[in-house]
Amino acid sequence: MNEENSKMLNNDNVCPCGGGQSCIVDRRELNDWVHEDNLFLENKLPLRKNCFQQYTNKQLKLLNNFYTNNSFC
Repeated sequence: MNEENSKMLNNDNVCPCGGGQSCIVDRRELNDWVHEDNLFLENKLPLRKNCFQQYTNKQLKLLNNFYTNNSFC
């Protein structure tokens, strides 16, 4: 992450994962696309607060269905 982007991050929302380019908190803060957010919002499910928050059963089922039905293999 470059210095300009790191200055944009709000220290009040630091994720327990430590942040980084795959962190959902950092990606949201930088207005970057978060795939699980799209899936959850389209299906009226709550977003996870941070990377350490466990998925609900409905979220897991949706993710599993997506990856099973949209597999590239």
